[in-house]
Amino acid sequence: MTDQEKPPSLEDIEARLAAVRAHQDQEREKTESRRASGVAHGVGFKIAAELVASVLVGAGLGYFLDQWLGTKPLFLVLMVLLGFGAALMNIFRIVKGLDQAVGLGRAIREADQKPAAPQDKTKP
Repeated sequence: MTDQEKPPSLEDIEARLAAVRAHQDQEREKTESRRASGVAHGVGFKIAAELVASVLVGAGLGYFLDQWLGTKPLFLVLMVLLGFGAALMNIFRIVKGLDQAVGLGRAIREADQKPAAPQDKTKP
C-alpha cells in the first residue's frame, strides 16, 4: 500500500460484506428449492413404483394360483384387489412418513426431541 492510498472505511467493508452475505443467502435458497423439488420427484416415483409393483405381483400370484387350482378368474381378481389394497396402504405410509420412522433412526429422532432432564447437583 502506498502513502497516497487510504485504507477502506469501515462502512465500505460492511457494505461489501452485506452484499456477499446477501448473495450467499440467495444461492442457499436456490439450492434448497432444487433439493425440495428433487425430493418431491423421488417421492412421486416411489409412489408410482409401489402402485405398479404391488398390482403386478398380485396379478402374477393370482394368475399362477388360477393355473394351479384351475379356477380361472377367481384368484387373479382377488390378488389384484389385494395388491391394490397393499399399494394404497404403502402409499399412505409413504405420504405420512411412517416408512422412515423405524429402527435406530426413529430412536435417535425421539431422543433429540426430548428435552434434557435437569441434573441434580446436590448428589456427589
